Amino acid sequence: MAKPACWKPSIRSATVGRFRSLQIGRVIRHEQEAFVLHGRLQGEERETAIGLTKDKQGDSKVRIDGTDGHKVAELAHLMPMQLITPEGFTLLNGGPKYRRAFLDWGCFHNEPGFFTAWSNLKRLLKQRNAALRQVTRYEQLRPWDKELIPLAEQISTWRAEYSAGIAADMADTCKQFLPEFSLTFSFQRGWEKETEYAEVLERNFERDRQLTYTAHGPHKADLRIRADGAPVEDTLSRGQLKLLMCALRLAQGEFPHPWKAGGGVST
Repeated sequence: MAKPACWKPSIRSATVGRFRSLQIGRVIRHEQEAFVLHGRLQGEERETAIGLTKDKQGDSKVRIDGTDGHKVAELAHLMPMQLITPEGFTLLNGGPKYRRAFLDWGCFHNEPGFFTAWSNLKRLLKQRNAALRQVTRYEQLRPWDKELIPLAEQISTWRAEYSAGIAADMADTCKQFLPEFSLTFSFQRGWEKETEYAEVLERNFERDRQLTYTAHGPHKADLRIRADGAPVEDTLSRGQLKLLMCALRLAQGEFPHPWKAGGGVST
């Protein structure tokens, strides 16, 4: 995976002439099969040419520095952007999956092996959940758990290290936006503290089999955010939650990464 250029802190406003759609067909010109985007990433030492083609079926082709066959993840790694939109409000009131995504963005840009491990974890969880509908004994699940457990532990370690590392930066930035509150951040890995994941999976086999899905693990992790000891969604007004969301995104964009000298790109 190519290393991205060093970025300087930058905040861009995209409130004028903005066009967004979740339906690919609406952003493809009439009677055309795909859209093509070209761009150049200007770093301190070099310039990188990038291109993205997406067709009506949603398939993507990525081109980097004149070569094809790259993955979308490589393009994302080159462009560590923070997008602040009204939809970003779900970070605080949309449930744990949005806060997991917040942590995973940071892990993705800090740990070279994160995306592969995360993709494999998702695949194994899907296979394990399908197997739960068919097996009758835990021993029949061991082949999946043997691969799943080290991935779950590694991803949880990365998330814990990242959340611990960025906590002070988040607190400092949030203090500038909401000085009247004392904010705390705590990472919950998705299963009991001080308990091995292997033990949790085996002990909860019968319950998981009845539920037909894996009830504990990194896919249930959360970053809990409290203001003066209470959940922020219960304490802060809607306007204050918006300020908090902006502060968290800015703190994450400014957090030192291996590939940059203290800066990020925020949009």
